[in-house]
Order: sequence, then structure tokens, then C-alpha cells
Amino acid sequence: MEGLTLLFFWVALPGFLFSAVRRLISRRTKPKGRFPGPRLFPLVGRVHDVPRFSLWLKFKEWADQYGPIYYLRIADQRFIIVTDQQIADELLNKRGNIYSGRPQIRSLINHKQGPAYSALMDRHDIWRTQRKWAHSAMVEAYRHHFYGHVEMEMKRYLGLLLLDPARFYDYTREYCGRVMSRLAWDDATQGRLNGESADQTLHCMSVSGPITNTMTPLWHLPSFINPWYNFEIKREREQRAWWLNNYRLAKQRMLRGELPSDTWAYRYFEQLRRETGSDSLDQPEEKEVFASCMIGFLNLVGVVTISGPLKFFLMAMALHPEWQKKAQEEIDRVCGDRMPTMQDFADLPTVRACLKETVRWRSGVPLGVPHQAERDDEYRGVHIRKGTIILALEWGLNRIPSNYPDGDNFRPERWLEPGWPTYQEPLTRYPNFREGMAMHTFGWGRRTCLGQNIVDDETFVFGAATLWAFNLAQKTCPLTGQPVPIDTQATNSHVILEPLPYQIDIKIRSEERGKQVLEMYNEVRSKLKV
Repeated sequence: MEGLTLLFFWVALPGFLFSAVRRLISRRTKPKGRFPGPRLFPLVGRVHDVPRFSLWLKFKEWADQYGPIYYLRIADQRFIIVTDQQIADELLNKRGNIYSGRPQIRSLINHKQGPAYSALMDRHDIWRTQRKWAHSAMVEAYRHHFYGHVEMEMKRYLGLLLLDPARFYDYTREYCGRVMSRLAWDDATQGRLNGESADQTLHCMSVSGPITNTMTPLWHLPSFINPWYNFEIKREREQRAWWLNNYRLAKQRMLRGELPSDTWAYRYFEQLRRETGSDSLDQPEEKEVFASCMIGFLNLVGVVTISGPLKFFLMAMALHPEWQKKAQEEIDRVCGDRMPTMQDFADLPTVRACLKETVRWRSGVPLGVPHQAERDDEYRGVHIRKGTIILALEWGLNRIPSNYPDGDNFRPERWLEPGWPTYQEPLTRYPNFREGMAMHTFGWGRRTCLGQNIVDDETFVFGAATLWAFNLAQKTCPLTGQPVPIDTQATNSHVILEPLPYQIDIKIRSEERGKQVLEMYNEVRSKLKV
């Protein structure tokens, strides 16, 4: 072990020395102005006390000490941390032509070049083509409220929850994976694999994942002693092969006239036919890989962005029975003995407020998604060098006292009652995840997430239908009779979070409601290939 540590040191040392020399040279040309921030030590900056897990809490602690914009260096990487909405808007929206790059994630191979992960690419032709196509595909699907697949999969989810409520954690991610896989390829059976692939990808791109994401020189060790590089080679190869296989299976179905027109694969093949004037759908393998990655990533990202918030919602309802009861009373008044659908959206503001507050209270992206300066800039008299990472810290933005009073606590009334800064009318429209207050959750400027619409539909149907069918509560310890505690900040610490597994008590609200859930489950079994 001592020899391996020494090897790591000698591999890392040249990079640190080069970084130190470069910083000494750059000081001669840097303006005197600088942002405040924690003391930085030679070579390492603050790498020694930056946690790999729950990093946002440390960044928020420094924001409380140094103000709404501060400077940080971790080894040779420069950061500007922002916890003020106006500053974030000025940099990431109004100057989006400068701050729309993506930083290199060491443990993801060639992600900035593409074509695998459009949200992580630099702004180039591959990114522009994929983003334009994905935007059009998502808008068209939303126009039809995702063709009813959200409600169909929800009936399956409720049935599984009734039969085996202890597995709610796994079923929730699978529900998200099935909706996306149905929209992408017409194969919801791949929902579980989709969720697992998404989780593994997030691990590899997170600070809490491979140590090479923070100790980047280790990435350059020879492959025969580099487990991180070898793992990533295998993971990416298997993921791309899976996406390409799905593409080719869908292509064969399209040629046989069996692929449903409400899939993104069908949309792509129809476009290909128009552009080539040929029904063969033949393309060079390079273009097939491009298309399979474009659809595959759209499929994957819809899992990771929604699964976490839904798990936090179930947690919030179990911990706040008073709000669960208010939402259920509203659902019963509006829906009676039928499962809620998107048609009930306008009439269930309390449900929407609980969902909106869940995402504010326990954000799925508490660090925010990093933007990188694509060229030098100056802001408030301070020189910002090309390559600097700008983090609009979502955990901090969601706790600005003037916008979110009592920000550490779960308060859905902030979206429902006049007098709160976040209140908007009419309640038939607000709150939602498409527009209005607190939309910074979905990012900024040219890198804003394209998935607001599916988040809005999927979370609403999930929240309303689950509360229509079940009562959620904390588990009771059989020995003490006390509620089993839930750590609401225990997460996987990925770039996009899920809470760590927790236990809650899930019971059907009535015998009659249980019969309805089973009838709905049997109704969709054959259609969904359960």
C-alpha cells in the first residue's frame, strides 16, 4: 500500500507543479480586484477540506461566510460559487454566450466531444443538432401529454405498490425508466435496466464517484494498474452497445410497419425517410451511433431527473401527514373514486404545491449544474479566466430568505397563500414546473434543461395518484413504539440526487380503493408487457 501511495504521489506531482507555475505567471496580468472566498493554500487550494459527499452543504457554509459570490480553487480547478439569483441571471443568462461551456469530467471519456451525452457536451455542431432535435421531440410529445403513457404506467406502479409496498424505492425508479423507454423505443420492459444505467452514469460523473474526478492525475496511470479507466471503458462500451441495439431493433420494427408513431425512434426514422427519399433507413454506422446516442440519452436523462424528486416526495408526505391529508381531501373532492389524471391538473393546486415544495426543500441538483467560461471575462471589476467553473448553488438559491422564508423547512403553503414571495395566481395554473417562480432548478441560459414538461406531467400524476390510493407514514419501531427516523439529507451525493434507501409505511386507503387498484393493474398488464 505504501508503494502504491508513493506511485500516486509521483504521478500527481508534475500536474500540481505545472499548475503552481501557471498561477504564478498569471498573477502578473490579473487585475487587482478579486472575489472574496476561503483562504487558498499553495498547490492544493482547498482540496483538503472539501467533502466528496454533500458538497453543497460546505459551499452553502462558505456562502454564508463570504457572501453571494465567492472564489474557490480546488487543486488546479477554479470555481466561482453564486447564491444570488440576480448574479446568476447576469452571468448565466445575460452572458450565456460566454458561460455555456461544460467542464471536463475526468471519469467520463470524451463527453465534451459527444455524441453520447448532449447535456455534458461543449457547444458545437453535434450538441446543437441533438439539442434542436430533442427539443422538438419533447414539445410534440408534451402536446399530447406523452400519449397517456404516464397514466398507464402509473396504474402498473400502484398495483405493484399494493402487492409489495416494501419495494417502493425500486419501483419508483423503474416507473420513471419505463415511461422513458416506452417513449423512446416502445419497450417499457427495459425500464429497470434504464434506471440502473442512469444511476451508474451519474456515479461516474459525480465528485462522490471515482476518485479520479477529484484527483485527476490518477486518470493517467497505465491501464494495467488503472481500475477507474478500465471500468469506464467497459461501462461506456456496454451502454453504447445497448443504445445501438435498441436503435436497430426499432429500425427493423419500423421497416415491418410495427413501430408505434408515438415513439421518438419513429419520429427519427420518418425524418430520415424525408431527408433521403428512401424507405431503406440505411445509414453509415457513425450516423446510427449518433442517432442511438441522441435517443438513448434523452431516454436516460428522464430517469435521473425525476426518480429522485419522486422518492423525496414520498418521504415528505410520510413526514408531514398534515399536508398529506390536505392533498388527499382535495383529490377526493375533485376525483372521487377514479384515479387522478392530467385532466385534473388545474383543480389540484395543493398536490402541485407539495410537489413544488419537495423539489425546493430537497433539490435533486443541490450543487446546480456547472457552467464553464468559454473565454476570459470581467464581472464587477474582477477578471474571470477562461475555464473557470460557475456554480449557481441550487441549495443556496432555494434558501434565500427574501424569496423563501423559513427555507430549511417544508412549507407548501408558500405556493398557495397570498403574502408569500413565491405565491402566484391563478392557482389553476401555478405552481408548476414549466414556468413561474423557482425555475432555476432546471438550469440557466443556453443550457436550460429541456425536460420541464415531462417533469410536470410525470410528477403530478405520480403524486396525485399515489395519494389517491395510499396513506404514507413513518414506520413504527416494534420494540419502542416510536417512529423510525428518516434522515432527509442522506443521499447518494450524485450530481443529480436520489435519497438513500429509507423505510416508510404504505397502506391502501380502503378495501374498495384496493379493488380499484387491482382492476386497473389487470387492465394494463397485457398492454404494458408487465
